[in-house]
Amino acid sequence: MLDEISSISISKSDGYGGINENYVTTIDKDTIIISFEEAFRNAEGRKQKVDADTEKPDHDILIRYENGETHGLHLVLGSTGEKSRVMYVGHENNGFDISPEGTKVLRGVLDNH
Repeated sequence: MLDEISSISISKSDGYGGINENYVTTIDKDTIIISFEEAFRNAEGRKQKVDADTEKPDHDILIRYENGETHGLHLVLGSTGEKSRVMYVGHENNGFDISPEGTKVLRGVLDNH
């Protein structure tokens, strides 16, 4: 995280390497942003191999910061009780595992938007 998050835009992913800009929702409520931050902040980094031809993330996420900067992320959302995985667009081989508790938070937010 670079700075205070001002908003988080979420779309269904079209695949690795770019962001689908047809956002289904934009979140700017502080309480929901804090939940996202906590899930991401506690993620554990790991190297991974992504087959961009056969695999596809579930969601693309654009994080906008108060200072005007942005981050594009891909999210592979785990099932209830499972880990999820997030990675920066363009750096898909460096993933971050989100705990099952973080997955629960993300699912709660995504299911309500």
